[in-house]
This record gives sequence, C-alpha cells and structure tokens, in this order.
Amino acid sequence: MKYLYWALLWPLVFTVGQIARILSPIACLFVTRSPYTTTVKRMGKQIVTLERDRLVWWLTWLDTDDNATVEFWYGAYGYENVTQSYYDNSAWLRYKCRVKWLNRNSAYTFNRKFFGLDKDSPLAWKYKGNSFIKGRTINIGWKAHKGITRLMYAGRIL
Repeated sequence: MKYLYWALLWPLVFTVGQIARILSPIACLFVTRSPYTTTVKRMGKQIVTLERDRLVWWLTWLDTDDNATVEFWYGAYGYENVTQSYYDNSAWLRYKCRVKWLNRNSAYTFNRKFFGLDKDSPLAWKYKGNSFIKGRTINIGWKAHKGITRLMYAGRIL
C-alpha cells in the first residue's frame, strides 16, 4: 500500500515540480536578504552567519525550507573557479545560482507541506542507491532532512 501511495502521487509531484521550474527564473527576482546561520561548504564547512538571499514570503513554497535560496553557491555545487568577491559583485551570477538551486530543488517546501508525511507514518519508506548514470543517485520514498520533523516526498529516479 505504501509503495502504491507513493506511485500515485508521483505524477502530481512531477507536474508541480515542472511548474516550479518554469516559475523559478521569475521567482528569483523577488528575494530578500537577511542573516542566516548554517554550515557553509564553500568556507571549509564552517558554521557562519552571513547575509543570504531567500525568496519573499509569498513565494516560499518554491524555496527550500532548510537552506537559503543561494545554497547553490554556498553549498559549492558549482563555480569552483570563481572567487567570493566576484560572486558578491555579480548580480547575474547570484541570480543564476538562485535559479539553479530552485531548479535542483523544485517546489521543495510545497512538496514537504502538501505531499510530506509525519516521521512515524506507516506509509513512510525510503530507498537510496546508485543510478545507472555516473555520479547520480536514486532517492525515492520519503526523506528526512536537517532536523525538520516532516518527511518530504522524494522522487529522484535518475
């Protein structure tokens, strides 16, 4: 039953994700900057407080509830040859990093709130393994993340 429930939700979650990806370039124009404390991979995995971009409150359903909208940069998911100074002074690079992060994690908060499960739900299950595509993992079921009490629908098949 729990696998069937996950499979029945997949087309809906996929559709919401695609809509979020289409909207992300526009949504990334509406950010607010505020102090945010987290572990920053780009700074040697130090716990620091920095001014970080987040989507404005009415777009938070497109954002990640456990990271800032600029986590693509601070999490070191790309641009290893670019300096922090260049990033700080390049509105275009900051914008691209926001869009890349939201596309990587499309409708993340929405998925957790509307398709998520309580941690003790009998429908909760998870599979994580290697994909046939080098460097990619399969992550399906429901996953926990960074101390958030609600499990998020996971549907990364590739």
